[in-house]
Amino acid sequence: MNEALDDPVDLSGLPPRRPNWQNTAVIGGIHEDDFDIALGYLQAADILASHWIRSGTNDALPVPIYNNYRHSIELSLKACIRLAANCLRCNGVDLSSDEPDKLVNASHAIGHLADRLNQYLGRLLEAPNNRIPEKTQETLDWLHQLDENGQTFRYSTVKGGKGKGVAQARPNQQTIDFDADCRRLHDAGWMLYSAVGGYLDNHAALQAEYYAEMAPDAAW
Repeated sequence: MNEALDDPVDLSGLPPRRPNWQNTAVIGGIHEDDFDIALGYLQAADILASHWIRSGTNDALPVPIYNNYRHSIELSLKACIRLAANCLRCNGVDLSSDEPDKLVNASHAIGHLADRLNQYLGRLLEAPNNRIPEKTQETLDWLHQLDENGQTFRYSTVKGGKGKGVAQARPNQQTIDFDADCRRLHDAGWMLYSAVGGYLDNHAALQAEYYAEMAPDAAW
């Protein structure tokens, strides 16, 4: 018996509370970064998608699931851009003072963020690691078409452009293979977080090790 579901006062549908020490979560701190949050959104999307796949169609869930996957991808792109920029600067590349912060802080456009990351990867690494993997790039292009500015999966209506007021985010009802979309978005999110982000993180660590070893020689 689910005590929470059987309690007429508790309408949340959440499981019963556990012992106090199990109810504690830790968030924030100086070591928290966009990669951490990106992984959280990716895992949250996977949990919801798994529930949807196992329990059957619930049309209230796809839009929030899309939004979780999309936000995870956006955060991973931004974290990769920052990391790649730091690596370029470590190599002596002269980036303007507002790079990449101006774009990263202002833009939610998946396409623009992917373009900037590809620019940095092209200046930093050799092929085949000098671009976002082709399959992932195709998913990013598709996601940019679905939701260019990070609004489509947040609201039922979106800004229609200058002087156009608001418009329906999804004006035409449609039937989608949501299972396939979830798997596609998961793969792209995981590739950006784990593969591209992991490669850049390792590259940064090797850079730091190399320049630390070079420092004593430079002193002479």
